[in-house]
This record gives sequence, structure tokens and C-alpha cells, in this order.
Amino acid sequence: MHFQIERFILAMLPYPDSPAILRFLAGSLFFPLIYGGMIKYFERRLLFWQAYLIALVAHIFLAALLFTYGFANSQIGFPPLLDGLANLAWVPLWALMITRLAASYGIKKEGRFGLGAKVALATIVIMLAFIVALAGLNLLIGADIFSWLRR
Repeated sequence: MHFQIERFILAMLPYPDSPAILRFLAGSLFFPLIYGGMIKYFERRLLFWQAYLIALVAHIFLAALLFTYGFANSQIGFPPLLDGLANLAWVPLWALMITRLAASYGIKKEGRFGLGAKVALATIVIMLAFIVALAGLNLLIGADIFSWLRR
């Protein structure tokens, strides 16, 4: 039964062997693991599978919004200002979705920041630390370790 569902989903995709689809599917399973760990860190009352489920649903919700926006942008061609504002809106929408999904498990917003805001801010801080570490490594070694980004 599971194999038939998987084969049906792959048949619905336009190019099932495309590396972009494989990267998307791998990212859709991997990144919610990281976010689920952060949710579990900030909210100890949740089980890890509950935190992972919250992160996975929020990730799928955001991916659907990004695909819809990308399709609309390719058809309509939004001005650059609107494109920049839309890029700023993704993080608060993702954080709000995490907070709302956590509320379904009985997790109330306490204090100034909800669970989603804590996870979003922690993600931004970790990403900035990673970028600074890579840039420092790049300067220390003197090699271009970012060449794989320009392929």
C-alpha cells in the first residue's frame, strides 16, 4: 500500500528524477528535524515526534506559500519592493504557524515571544553564526570555500 502511494505521488510530479525535487523532499524531511529539535529545546513538555510534526506542518505550509508566490510572481511579475516585503513576511508567518500549531498541543504563549518567535530567532542566530564561521574559515585558509554556491 505504501509503495503504491509513493508511486502515485512520483507519477504526479512532472520530472520525478529531477535533482531539485529530490533536494526539496530531502530538505522537507531534514530541516524539520532541526526545527523540531529547537521546538523541543524551547518547550520541554512536547514529545519529539510532536515537535517534529509541528515543524513539518509549518515547513509544508511555508513551502506551499513560497510555491504559490513564486508561480504568481512568474506570471504577474511583482515589483521589487513587493518582492522584498514578501521575503520579510515569510519568517513571521512561519513563526506564527509554529505558535498556532503548538497551541493545539496545549502550549500557551508566555511572555513577550511565543514558541514560533523563539525558534525563528534561534534559527536566525544559528544561521548568522554559521555564516560568520564559514567566512572566518574562508579568510583563515585563504581558499574559496564558497565556490560550490556559484555552480
